[in-house]
Amino acid sequence: MRRSVIQSVHNQEVKRLAKLLSRKGRTESGRFLVEGVHLVQEALGSTAEVITVIYDVERGIPAEVAPLLERRPDVNLLAVSQAVAGKLSETKTPQGILAEVKQVQQDWQAWWPNHRDRDLLMLFLDEIQDPGNLGTILRTAEAAGVDAVVIGGGSVDLYNGKVVRGTMGALFRLAVFTGDLAAIMDQTAQAGGKLLVTSLDGSSQPYDAPLYGGKLAIVIGNEGRGVSPELLSRATERVHIPLYGQAESLNAAVAAGIVLYEARRQRKGQA
Repeated sequence: MRRSVIQSVHNQEVKRLAKLLSRKGRTESGRFLVEGVHLVQEALGSTAEVITVIYDVERGIPAEVAPLLERRPDVNLLAVSQAVAGKLSETKTPQGILAEVKQVQQDWQAWWPNHRDRDLLMLFLDEIQDPGNLGTILRTAEAAGVDAVVIGGGSVDLYNGKVVRGTMGALFRLAVFTGDLAAIMDQTAQAGGKLLVTSLDGSSQPYDAPLYGGKLAIVIGNEGRGVSPELLSRATERVHIPLYGQAESLNAAVAAGIVLYEARRQRKGQA
Protein backbone atom coordinates (compact mmCIF):
# COMPACT_ATOMS: atom_id res chain seq x y z
CA MET A 1 0.00 0.00 0.00
CA ARG A 2 1.74 3.19 -1.15
CA ARG A 3 1.60 6.23 1.11
CA SER A 4 2.24 9.84 0.12
CA VAL A 5 1.36 13.25 1.54
CA ILE A 6 0.18 16.28 -0.45
CA GLN A 7 -0.08 19.75 1.02
CA SER A 8 -0.71 21.96 -2.02
CA VAL A 9 -3.96 22.36 -3.93
CA HIS A 10 -1.81 23.04 -7.01
CA ASN A 11 -0.28 19.58 -6.95
CA GLN A 12 -0.76 17.70 -10.24
CA GLU A 13 -2.32 14.69 -8.53
CA VAL A 14 -4.83 16.96 -6.82
CA LYS A 15 -5.63 18.62 -10.14
CA ARG A 16 -6.19 15.19 -11.69
CA LEU A 17 -8.53 14.16 -8.90
CA ALA A 18 -10.37 17.49 -9.03
CA LYS A 19 -11.26 16.78 -12.67
CA LEU A 20 -13.45 13.95 -11.39
CA LEU A 21 -15.82 16.58 -10.00
CA SER A 22 -16.96 17.26 -13.59
CA ARG A 23 -18.90 14.96 -15.91
CA LYS A 24 -16.30 15.43 -18.62
CA GLY A 25 -13.48 14.44 -16.28
CA ARG A 26 -15.34 11.38 -15.08
CA THR A 27 -16.21 10.29 -18.60
CA GLU A 28 -12.67 10.74 -19.92
CA SER A 29 -11.05 8.90 -17.01
CA GLY A 30 -13.71 6.26 -16.34
CA ARG A 31 -13.41 7.08 -12.64
CA PHE A 32 -15.42 8.94 -10.01
CA LEU A 33 -15.14 10.13 -6.42
CA VAL A 34 -17.13 8.97 -3.43
CA GLU A 35 -17.11 11.13 -0.32
CA GLY A 36 -17.75 10.48 3.34
CA VAL A 37 -17.12 7.65 5.77
CA HIS A 38 -20.20 5.61 4.86
CA LEU A 39 -19.68 5.69 1.09
CA VAL A 40 -15.98 4.93 1.35
CA GLN A 41 -16.91 1.95 3.56
CA GLU A 42 -19.46 0.82 0.99
CA ALA A 43 -16.95 1.11 -1.86
CA LEU A 44 -14.22 -0.79 -0.01
CA GLY A 45 -16.64 -3.48 1.12
CA SER A 46 -17.97 -4.07 -2.39
CA THR A 47 -16.49 -5.56 -5.54
CA ALA A 48 -15.81 -2.07 -6.89
CA GLU A 49 -12.26 -1.29 -8.01
CA VAL A 50 -11.13 1.34 -5.49
CA ILE A 51 -7.97 2.99 -6.76
CA THR A 52 -7.12 5.59 -4.10
CA VAL A 53 -8.39 6.56 -0.67
CA ILE A 54 -7.75 10.23 0.10
CA TYR A 55 -7.86 11.40 3.71
CA ASP A 56 -7.27 14.58 5.68
CA VAL A 57 -3.91 14.03 7.40
CA GLU A 58 -5.00 16.09 10.41
CA ARG A 59 -8.03 13.86 11.02
CA GLY A 60 -6.38 10.60 10.10
CA ILE A 61 -8.09 7.52 8.67
CA PRO A 62 -11.51 7.02 10.29
CA ALA A 63 -11.75 4.00 12.57
CA GLU A 64 -14.61 2.60 10.49
CA VAL A 65 -12.47 2.61 7.33
CA ALA A 66 -9.15 1.34 8.67
CA PRO A 67 -10.10 -2.38 8.95
CA LEU A 68 -11.39 -2.40 5.38
CA LEU A 69 -8.17 -0.87 4.10
CA GLU A 70 -6.17 -3.61 5.80
CA ARG A 71 -8.01 -6.11 3.60
CA ARG A 72 -7.39 -4.05 0.45
CA PRO A 73 -3.58 -3.77 0.06
CA ASP A 74 -4.10 -2.88 -3.61
CA VAL A 75 -5.56 0.53 -2.68
CA ASN A 76 -3.29 3.57 -2.68
CA LEU A 77 -3.44 5.88 0.34
CA LEU A 78 -3.13 9.61 -0.14
CA ALA A 79 -2.79 11.84 2.91
CA VAL A 80 -3.64 15.46 2.13
CA SER A 81 -3.93 18.79 3.87
CA GLN A 82 -7.27 20.16 5.00
CA ALA A 83 -7.15 22.62 2.09
CA VAL A 84 -6.73 19.80 -0.43
CA ALA A 85 -9.49 17.75 1.16
CA GLY A 86 -11.75 20.80 0.89
CA LYS A 87 -10.87 21.31 -2.77
CA LEU A 88 -11.97 17.75 -3.57
CA SER A 89 -15.16 17.92 -1.50
CA GLU A 90 -18.62 18.83 -2.78
CA THR A 91 -20.26 19.02 0.64
CA LYS A 92 -20.65 21.90 3.09
CA THR A 93 -19.09 19.91 5.92
CA PRO A 94 -16.38 17.66 4.46
CA GLN A 95 -15.70 14.47 6.42
CA GLY A 96 -12.08 14.38 5.32
CA ILE A 97 -12.26 11.02 3.54
CA LEU A 98 -12.81 10.26 -0.16
CA ALA A 99 -12.16 7.42 -2.55
CA GLU A 100 -11.35 7.32 -6.25
CA VAL A 101 -13.30 4.45 -7.80
CA LYS A 102 -13.37 2.95 -11.28
CA GLN A 103 -16.70 3.21 -13.06
CA VAL A 104 -18.45 -0.05 -13.89
CA GLN A 105 -20.05 -0.11 -17.33
CA GLN A 106 -22.60 -2.89 -16.92
CA ASP A 107 -23.68 -4.40 -20.25
CA TRP A 108 -27.43 -4.90 -20.63
CA GLN A 109 -26.99 -7.10 -23.71
CA ALA A 110 -24.77 -9.44 -21.70
CA TRP A 111 -27.03 -9.41 -18.61
CA TRP A 112 -30.42 -9.78 -20.30
CA PRO A 113 -30.06 -13.24 -21.92
CA ASN A 114 -29.19 -14.75 -18.53
CA HIS A 115 -32.18 -13.18 -16.76
CA ARG A 116 -34.94 -12.77 -19.36
CA ASP A 117 -36.75 -15.98 -18.37
CA ARG A 118 -37.20 -14.90 -14.73
CA ASP A 119 -40.09 -12.96 -13.18
CA LEU A 120 -38.07 -9.79 -12.91
CA LEU A 121 -38.98 -6.52 -11.23
CA MET A 122 -37.23 -3.79 -13.21
CA LEU A 123 -37.22 0.00 -13.19
CA PHE A 124 -36.73 2.07 -16.35
CA LEU A 125 -35.96 5.80 -15.99
CA ASP A 126 -36.72 8.24 -18.80
CA GLU A 127 -34.58 11.40 -18.66
CA ILE A 128 -34.37 11.83 -14.89
CA GLN A 129 -32.36 15.04 -14.71
CA ASP A 130 -32.22 15.99 -11.06
CA PRO A 131 -29.27 14.28 -9.32
CA GLY A 132 -31.07 14.19 -5.98
CA ASN A 133 -33.99 12.40 -7.60
CA LEU A 134 -31.82 9.81 -9.33
CA GLY A 135 -29.83 9.07 -6.19
CA THR A 136 -32.99 8.66 -4.11
CA ILE A 137 -34.64 6.49 -6.77
CA LEU A 138 -31.65 4.13 -6.88
CA ARG A 139 -31.55 3.89 -3.10
CA THR A 140 -35.28 3.12 -3.04
CA ALA A 141 -34.98 0.59 -5.87
CA GLU A 142 -32.28 -1.31 -4.01
CA ALA A 143 -34.37 -1.27 -0.83
CA ALA A 144 -37.39 -2.59 -2.76
CA GLY A 145 -35.41 -5.48 -4.21
CA VAL A 146 -35.45 -4.34 -7.84
CA ASP A 147 -33.55 -6.71 -10.12
CA ALA A 148 -32.32 -4.10 -12.59
CA VAL A 149 -32.48 -0.37 -13.28
CA VAL A 150 -32.06 1.06 -16.78
CA ILE A 151 -31.31 4.75 -17.17
CA GLY A 152 -32.22 6.22 -20.54
CA GLY A 153 -30.39 8.86 -22.54
CA GLY A 154 -30.72 12.49 -21.48
CA SER A 155 -30.51 11.61 -17.79
CA VAL A 156 -28.12 13.09 -15.25
CA ASP A 157 -24.71 11.40 -15.02
CA LEU A 158 -24.93 8.26 -12.87
CA TYR A 159 -21.60 9.17 -11.25
CA ASN A 160 -22.51 12.77 -10.40
CA GLY A 161 -21.43 13.37 -6.80
CA LYS A 162 -24.93 14.20 -5.59
CA VAL A 163 -26.32 11.09 -7.27
CA VAL A 164 -23.67 8.89 -5.67
CA ARG A 165 -24.26 10.37 -2.22
CA GLY A 166 -28.02 10.00 -2.65
CA THR A 167 -27.70 6.28 -3.33
CA MET A 168 -26.10 5.75 0.11
CA GLY A 169 -24.12 2.84 -1.33
CA ALA A 170 -26.92 1.22 -3.37
CA LEU A 171 -24.89 2.05 -6.48
CA PHE A 172 -22.41 -0.66 -5.45
CA ARG A 173 -25.09 -3.33 -5.10
CA LEU A 174 -27.63 -2.67 -7.86
CA ALA A 175 -27.53 -3.86 -11.45
CA VAL A 176 -27.68 -0.44 -13.13
CA PHE A 177 -27.51 -0.03 -16.90
CA THR A 178 -27.61 2.89 -19.31
CA GLY A 179 -29.07 2.42 -22.75
CA ASP A 180 -31.76 2.93 -25.38
CA LEU A 181 -34.98 2.61 -23.40
CA ALA A 182 -37.18 2.13 -26.45
CA ALA A 183 -35.11 -0.84 -27.62
CA ILE A 184 -34.91 -2.32 -24.12
CA MET A 185 -38.66 -1.94 -23.64
CA ASP A 186 -39.17 -3.80 -26.92
CA GLN A 187 -36.88 -6.60 -25.73
CA THR A 188 -38.82 -6.82 -22.49
CA ALA A 189 -42.16 -7.03 -24.29
CA GLN A 190 -40.85 -9.67 -26.70
CA ALA A 191 -39.87 -11.79 -23.69
CA GLY A 192 -43.42 -11.62 -22.37
CA GLY A 193 -42.79 -8.79 -19.95
CA LYS A 194 -45.29 -6.16 -18.88
CA LEU A 195 -44.45 -2.47 -19.34
CA LEU A 196 -46.17 -0.41 -16.67
CA VAL A 197 -45.79 3.31 -17.40
CA THR A 198 -46.72 6.13 -15.02
CA SER A 199 -49.02 8.59 -16.76
CA LEU A 200 -51.62 11.18 -15.81
CA ASP A 201 -53.78 10.69 -18.91
CA GLY A 202 -57.37 9.61 -18.62
CA SER A 203 -56.77 6.03 -19.72
CA SER A 204 -54.47 5.19 -16.82
CA GLN A 205 -55.48 2.99 -13.90
CA PRO A 206 -54.90 3.71 -10.20
CA TYR A 207 -51.40 2.65 -9.15
CA ASP A 208 -52.79 0.07 -6.71
CA ALA A 209 -54.70 -1.91 -9.36
CA PRO A 210 -53.60 -5.58 -9.52
CA LEU A 211 -51.01 -5.14 -12.27
CA TYR A 212 -47.64 -6.05 -10.83
CA GLY A 213 -47.19 -9.79 -11.31
CA GLY A 214 -44.72 -11.68 -13.51
CA LYS A 215 -41.95 -10.10 -15.51
CA LEU A 216 -42.45 -6.37 -15.01
CA ALA A 217 -40.75 -3.09 -15.90
CA ILE A 218 -41.99 0.11 -14.25
CA VAL A 219 -41.26 3.24 -16.27
CA ILE A 220 -40.80 6.59 -14.48
CA GLY A 221 -40.60 9.76 -16.55
CA ASN A 222 -38.84 13.08 -16.62
CA GLU A 223 -39.58 15.49 -13.77
CA GLY A 224 -41.17 18.06 -16.08
CA ARG A 225 -42.89 16.26 -18.95
CA GLY A 226 -43.27 12.73 -17.64
CA VAL A 227 -42.66 9.72 -19.87
CA SER A 228 -41.99 10.61 -23.51
CA PRO A 229 -44.68 9.82 -26.12
CA GLU A 230 -42.32 7.33 -27.80
CA LEU A 231 -42.06 5.27 -24.63
CA LEU A 232 -45.64 5.84 -23.54
CA SER A 233 -46.84 4.28 -26.79
CA ARG A 234 -45.11 1.04 -25.77
CA ALA A 235 -46.96 0.76 -22.45
CA THR A 236 -48.77 -2.45 -21.62
CA GLU A 237 -50.51 -0.64 -18.78
CA ARG A 238 -50.63 2.98 -17.67
CA VAL A 239 -50.99 3.91 -14.01
CA HIS A 240 -51.37 7.10 -12.01
CA ILE A 241 -51.09 8.02 -8.34
CA PRO A 242 -54.22 9.95 -7.24
CA LEU A 243 -53.64 13.47 -5.96
CA TYR A 244 -55.97 14.56 -3.19
CA GLY A 245 -54.65 18.07 -2.58
CA GLN A 246 -53.81 20.97 -4.88
CA ALA A 247 -50.45 19.66 -6.09
CA GLU A 248 -50.29 19.04 -9.83
CA SER A 249 -47.86 16.15 -9.59
CA LEU A 250 -45.52 14.23 -7.31
CA ASN A 251 -41.75 14.36 -7.18
CA ALA A 252 -40.32 11.64 -9.47
CA ALA A 253 -38.47 9.93 -6.62
CA VAL A 254 -41.58 9.89 -4.43
CA ALA A 255 -43.67 8.49 -7.29
CA ALA A 256 -41.08 5.79 -7.95
CA GLY A 257 -41.09 4.79 -4.29
CA ILE A 258 -44.88 4.53 -4.09
CA VAL A 259 -45.16 2.40 -7.22
CA LEU A 260 -42.18 0.18 -6.40
CA TYR A 261 -43.50 -0.66 -2.96
CA GLU A 262 -46.97 -1.33 -4.33
CA ALA A 263 -45.30 -3.74 -6.74
CA ARG A 264 -43.43 -5.37 -3.88
CA ARG A 265 -46.63 -5.62 -1.79
CA GLN A 266 -48.56 -7.33 -4.57
CA ARG A 267 -45.71 -9.64 -5.53
CA LYS A 268 -45.34 -10.70 -1.90
CA GLY A 269 -48.99 -11.72 -1.91
CA GLN A 270 -48.46 -13.72 -5.11
CA ALA A 271 -45.36 -15.54 -3.87
